[in-house]
Amino acid sequence: MTPMNRSVAMRWRCFVTCAATLAATLTGFAQSAPDQTSTAEKKPALLELSKFEVTTTQDKGYVANNAATGFKTNQALIKIPQSVTVVTRDLIDDIGATKSSDVMQYAGASQFYRGESFRLRGARVLNAYMDDAIENVPYSDNVNIDSYEVIRGPAGVLYANAGLGGVILKSTKKPLPYSFQKINFSVKDYGEYRAEVDVTGPAGNLGDVKVGYRLAMAYQGGDFYLKNVTDDRFAFHPTLQFDLKNTTVRFALDYVDVDSIAGGQNFVLPNGKIYTGAGRDEGYYPKGIMENHKQMRERVMILSRLSDNWESKTSLSHLKYERQGTNLLPFALDLQAETFTLFARRNYQRQENWVLNQDFLGNYKIGPVANQSAAGFTLTDEYNRAAFLNANGATTGTITAPLFNGIGRQSFAIANPNLDSVVVPTFDSYGSPSAVGSWTNNRRSTYYYQHQAEIIPDRLILVGGLSYATLQINDVPSVVARNTAGGTRVVNFEENLHRYGIVFNVTKEIALYALDSTTFSPQNNSNTRDINGVLLPAMFGEGREYGIKTALMGGKLSATLSFFDMSLTNVAVLQAGLSPVTGIAFFTAAGSQTQKGWDATLSYAPTANWQLMVTGYDGTVKDQNGALLNNTYKSLYSFFTRYQFSDGSLKGLSIGGGGSKTGGNYFVTPGSYVFPVGVTPGPITLESVWNANLFASYQYGKNWTFRLNIQNVLDKTFALGAQTPLFVDMSPPRNFQFSTSYKF
Repeated sequence: MTPMNRSVAMRWRCFVTCAATLAATLTGFAQSAPDQTSTAEKKPALLELSKFEVTTTQDKGYVANNAATGFKTNQALIKIPQSVTVVTRDLIDDIGATKSSDVMQYAGASQFYRGESFRLRGARVLNAYMDDAIENVPYSDNVNIDSYEVIRGPAGVLYANAGLGGVILKSTKKPLPYSFQKINFSVKDYGEYRAEVDVTGPAGNLGDVKVGYRLAMAYQGGDFYLKNVTDDRFAFHPTLQFDLKNTTVRFALDYVDVDSIAGGQNFVLPNGKIYTGAGRDEGYYPKGIMENHKQMRERVMILSRLSDNWESKTSLSHLKYERQGTNLLPFALDLQAETFTLFARRNYQRQENWVLNQDFLGNYKIGPVANQSAAGFTLTDEYNRAAFLNANGATTGTITAPLFNGIGRQSFAIANPNLDSVVVPTFDSYGSPSAVGSWTNNRRSTYYYQHQAEIIPDRLILVGGLSYATLQINDVPSVVARNTAGGTRVVNFEENLHRYGIVFNVTKEIALYALDSTTFSPQNNSNTRDINGVLLPAMFGEGREYGIKTALMGGKLSATLSFFDMSLTNVAVLQAGLSPVTGIAFFTAAGSQTQKGWDATLSYAPTANWQLMVTGYDGTVKDQNGALLNNTYKSLYSFFTRYQFSDGSLKGLSIGGGGSKTGGNYFVTPGSYVFPVGVTPGPITLESVWNANLFASYQYGKNWTFRLNIQNVLDKTFALGAQTPLFVDMSPPRNFQFSTSYKF
């Protein structure tokens, strides 16, 4: 049995063992717990136990009138002077996607690559925050996610080092005060299968302490739509909750094990279309190069009601992440010779991250004016060890890398690459990862105070926030030279940030708003250095936006239309030639980035049976010379809808679907991209294609649900994600996913 097969078998045994143990204990929990209803009719659609969070969005539909966790409070969207979109668990389930970026394309966030990567308002932003802790992992699984929240525009006052375009927040599933158990199994027509378990409820009492639990698990395996590719996963998320009077203490564990590609590596032609001359199943991967991504996270959260008007939330998160694999990656494309050149590399990365959040929230009146005060801090301590090594035969310290194909790379015919015959250097042949690579320690802090005053009841709200943000980078570019002069550098950045906003209610259900806010974050490339090899200063961003919000028809129609003008300074600009000091490429912090345009979100429930989510964006992202920036997009439109039959012969049937389309996805072509004869070299704009999906589900009785998802209904070939014209995630062909779930 190969190491990969042993890993798959171990995950499956672990999943089955956990599920069997759970089934054996459920009866005991039911006997010891108080009598609780498990029927959908009696449980609330939106459960709120604290002003800091929404406990669940399950069975809520698509319309959310409150921000679940954004801005450190559970607050009505119409009262927030910023564009916010909430993606509920119902919408996640209907989309049927388990990668975050595949879900978020229906909430106005474009994909950078398929996984945990996003772009907002035309440009890339940082990875998502999970329960307020930044999550720097490329691949994960959303079985434990209750909702996503998109905050557009600068949010650095509340979220450490948030990007200019905004932040995406993930809220995890929490223990519920009623019993709920669900098992789901799905299979796709190309052979991928998946099993999920989600159980929660009261577990009894320990004296005066009420104990609750939740367990979400997933196991995924089988085939993939591209040759020599797998997307195997095992996810295990147990949570215990203890409630005593005015205090809730929650302990959670997250273990995720993923075997996946390093990234998409199909390529696009000068007309922006993906090349498919080698077949729709060709991804240009040889055998045995899947990377393994493991993450283990421990989370503790304490919610305390200090008085009738004041609450406290303390959260601590500790993440360990490890990535390893041996790869063949794109190096050059020659469309005249019709060859695609790949180079061999070993990828190794280890990360450890501590995040401490402390928040206080108070609601009170001073005379006739209703006030809300929020204050707190975020401290992060992140260690990142990277050892990426090319198979070029070079010696680094005590390590001599293997030599692939005599020169470190190999060219393949694009129409018939025959990659199955390629022997890739093994992971161990590169030597110990501890002997090469880089080491970085990032320490971030944000101390904030935000105040909201309702100057005129139901008419005028003023919001003001200030924060002091810092970033310290302890940088070792090469562990081999760590103890030499200049081998270790410490750089410090700090900034005072603000967030000022106003909300004016024209009516109780229609409001105008305006916002002025700032943020700062490290450079997009962690290795951007000046002529002396020193890391460039952090980028500073400021944004202004204004718009209109609605909560019409008793909240059935929630909409936001925003117009924004945002800018980023200290952007790295690559200089010509090599540094005479370091001998490598260098940058100056002379660039700027300007993002202008509009975006809109509409969530609408015309009837109790019909749900609809629509998003739109149109804008530009330009540099200091007024030129379009590389890897940015001009537009994004999406919609998703569901209709549920509640009576007659079709009772129990739900149908729906949607589509997403990114336009103006612009790339500057690298020098290694050789255009065909007769075609003038220049930038490439990806073909804009609707990614359309449909679903139908049928609830049989109270326990069984059967679902059919049809993905890529139009059977188009397009980029689901793209990092460069040579690193593209090709869409799957039209495919069918059948799933069945049982609730008990």
